[in-house]
Amino acid sequence: MSARAFPPWLAGVVLLAACGGARDRAAKRAAVASASEVPVASVSALAAVAPACVPVTTELPSLVAVEGLDPPIPDLLEPGGAVMGPFYEKLARLLRGKATDHLRIGVLGDSNMTMDFITGQMRRQLQARYGDAGHGFVALAKPWSHYLHRDVFQDMQFGYVAYAISTKPTMDAYYGFSGIVAESSQQGAITSIGTASPPSTIGLSVGRFDVFYLKHPLYGSFTVRIDGRDVETITTTSPDIGVGHYRVDVEDGPHRADLVAATPRPVRFLGATLERATPGIIVDSLGVGAMNTRCMTRESPAFNEEMLRIRPYDLVVFMTGANDIYQKPDVPGWLEKVIAPYRAADPAMPIVLVTPPDRGEARSYPPTLEIIQQRRELAEKLQTGFWSMFEAMGGDASMSRFKKLHLAFSDAVHFNEAGGAWIADRFTYALWKGFMAYLAAHPCAGQDG
Repeated sequence: MSARAFPPWLAGVVLLAACGGARDRAAKRAAVASASEVPVASVSALAAVAPACVPVTTELPSLVAVEGLDPPIPDLLEPGGAVMGPFYEKLARLLRGKATDHLRIGVLGDSNMTMDFITGQMRRQLQARYGDAGHGFVALAKPWSHYLHRDVFQDMQFGYVAYAISTKPTMDAYYGFSGIVAESSQQGAITSIGTASPPSTIGLSVGRFDVFYLKHPLYGSFTVRIDGRDVETITTTSPDIGVGHYRVDVEDGPHRADLVAATPRPVRFLGATLERATPGIIVDSLGVGAMNTRCMTRESPAFNEEMLRIRPYDLVVFMTGANDIYQKPDVPGWLEKVIAPYRAADPAMPIVLVTPPDRGEARSYPPTLEIIQQRRELAEKLQTGFWSMFEAMGGDASMSRFKKLHLAFSDAVHFNEAGGAWIADRFTYALWKGFMAYLAAHPCAGQDG
């Protein structure tokens, strides 16, 4: 299957338009209106004052082809108003070569996200086109044997206990936005992250590691070890509870970071990131098994807001809701609380609600259909973007087709790697289609600021 046809006027947006402010545009219109009264040389000089925008060129991403499965790709909607503009502006700035930092996309999800199938494909697709900016966020714990990330090295060796807001909560609210933490149970405990190895085509290099940890009066110290060499010992002991952040820069290339508990007192890690210096697109996979909206409220809003200010996002996507089927009446209030720290950290941060996928052996599970409709209504109420994964799959009973086409596991709930990649490509397609429409309506997007 080839990429879906798209209007020629958007297929490759190369835009030339004046970039001046309203005053410049008004002056130019007045000058053109009276051009007959102005010498030709003066008109030419006036035209030269208003420079043309630097062209922005992009195209729709390719799609994984599966014979016998070709439903229409739903648009990414903005039912609550124009919410995607800040993201599209920053993306345009990146494509113009004007960005000074990465464009970061955080994707929160439930068990369908714990193996990085959807986010891993998004990362591969976008970094193949726009450069490998680094893997992004990794939890430093493995709460479940199937928890893993694509194109990165990850190993909780020994001496750490994994906690998650869903299946093994802590006795407090200090998780950070990933909902997963690793806490040492003995001195010398080691958890590790590092670059990938071939046959991975991305994730092979890193230029800096950022480590996030809990600052707490009762907690101890850890040593950062890079490629077998101890770099620094960090104390997490603090009179105030908060988010700690440590960055270590390395020469761009393959590296491994070991985080070693240096004292008998515990250390709690909220996660770590791997990034490179050249601005690009980062896709953070923030999946938690068995997660519903209620358990997301176990996280401290103030704590999450603090972490989000240290690691800001340009777009946050909630691929959640599949496990809300038994608590539907309470979901709106809970979700509003969950979103609040993101908006407090950055009021202009675009947020997109994605429906749960279809579910069921022979027909769609009725409670899932109710949650899908509720997500659509919540997008309007909470002023977020909206994308229907359910419609992208083909609607009613589509999960049964996914099973027959070997795109889902036998439980008729979870995608396998091929199914996750199929969904990822369609979400990225919808995101880029919206971006290209924005470019057509805003010729100078990303030029200033």
